[in-house]
Amino acid sequence: MVEQAPFSLPSVAFFGRTLAEYLQCFCLDAKDLRGKRVLDCPGGPGSFAAEAADLGCEVTAVDPAYESSADELEQRGRTDIDACIAQMRAKPWAAPPSDLDAYAAAKRAALERFIDDFRANPSRYRAASLPVLPFADRQFDLVLSGHLLFLYAPLAEDGLLEGHRFDLAWHHEALGELARVCSAEMRIYPTLALNAAPRRHCYASPIEADLEARGWCCSFLPSNYAQYAPSWNDCLVARRLSVSAST
Repeated sequence: MVEQAPFSLPSVAFFGRTLAEYLQCFCLDAKDLRGKRVLDCPGGPGSFAAEAADLGCEVTAVDPAYESSADELEQRGRTDIDACIAQMRAKPWAAPPSDLDAYAAAKRAALERFIDDFRANPSRYRAASLPVLPFADRQFDLVLSGHLLFLYAPLAEDGLLEGHRFDLAWHHEALGELARVCSAEMRIYPTLALNAAPRRHCYASPIEADLEARGWCCSFLPSNYAQYAPSWNDCLVARRLSVSAST
């Protein structure tokens, strides 16, 4: 049997998703967002912040790329979408179980909605990156972090990044910072190993133990998002146990 070449990336792709995809990834319903102060970290070129704001949600999206202009972000988004889709075509086992042309079109539509909102509502988008965020303690009711933690771990450690920038030590720092700015609940997706037999990511257990030691209760909920293998396709949900617990 020929060994499959791993799906890998040299850096974090500027690749966004829609509100509908967020609800699937994070096991949420639109009603769960209404009236909430929500942090989307990293926000990327997704349309979630714009769409969730329409629901009456106070959204702040964070990404280091937001220091660039709208024109630069649009060009980068189109380039990264094309690169990721090309790799999916070359490695069909890594592609979502759907029409890849339709999937790519949805990514471009999310990018266009993001660019429009980035221009119209710049205060909704903050240029910053984990593990240091420019927010007060417990500023957000709900923190969502999709397609960064776990996913961009080193190739040798269940991730797809070429390099060791986002190793386990970084993950502990990043989760500690997300916990600091969150008053109630965090949701992290995905939590499965990439480029390996289906299993939970090797960082999941130590991260879960770390959060529970900080005063959080953790669980894994099955996600409805269809891009990854059905087995182990879970969202990590962490809830603060009490208002007096440490971050």
